[in-house]
Amino acid sequence: MSDPQIGRRIDGAQRGPLSRIIATAETIHGQFDGPIRADYARYAGDIAHAGRHLLGLVDDLADLQNIERPGFKAAADEIDLGDLARRAVGLLGMKAEEKQIRIDAPKVDDKMPATGEFRRVLQVLLNLLGNAIRYSPENSQIWIRVDREGDRAMVTVADQGQGISGEQQTVVFEKFERLGRTDSGGSGLGLYIARRLARAMDGDLTVESAPGQGARFTLSLPARDVG
Repeated sequence: MSDPQIGRRIDGAQRGPLSRIIATAETIHGQFDGPIRADYARYAGDIAHAGRHLLGLVDDLADLQNIERPGFKAAADEIDLGDLARRAVGLLGMKAEEKQIRIDAPKVDDKMPATGEFRRVLQVLLNLLGNAIRYSPENSQIWIRVDREGDRAMVTVADQGQGISGEQQTVVFEKFERLGRTDSGGSGLGLYIARRLARAMDGDLTVESAPGQGARFTLSLPARDVG
């Protein structure tokens, strides 16, 4: 999809039908129009899940096309990484609760002024937190911490999952890589896009991990001094 106009038309043509399929399947699954056989409700739930997966793939492909466009730039907003981390937790908290995962997020007074595009930073944090929830075992904990080193403001998402081997860490930010697993349900583009976005904001995205010891993903951005 080298032509942006073609990409946008394909994106629009897919998004509408998929959204309608998901909405209809969720209505059937929830039996909002009346009770149905349990197996039919499960089928509808599977359809809704598959539809959300495909819609996520459409979103990732649209982002991929955008960030690889010559001259792509991110905005330089004045942001607070602590605030954005709490927003990400608010959006994904229910998903964590479904697995009885506790999220230790920055407190209200944990501020970390930085420079970066507000919605893109939130997008990166949602990807990191979503992955942490996906790869964490039930009844575990996820930590999100903000910090500063020199002129770098940082936010780290750490989990108690299975960890990532040194070999996997060398490819984890490549296209279509699923953290060494084929059953994650993701597109394999999230971390590639997240790092590209981080670097477009004069920052970076790194990982520290070892098998059996969870993973720590750190987003770093230019720190902002507040008088």
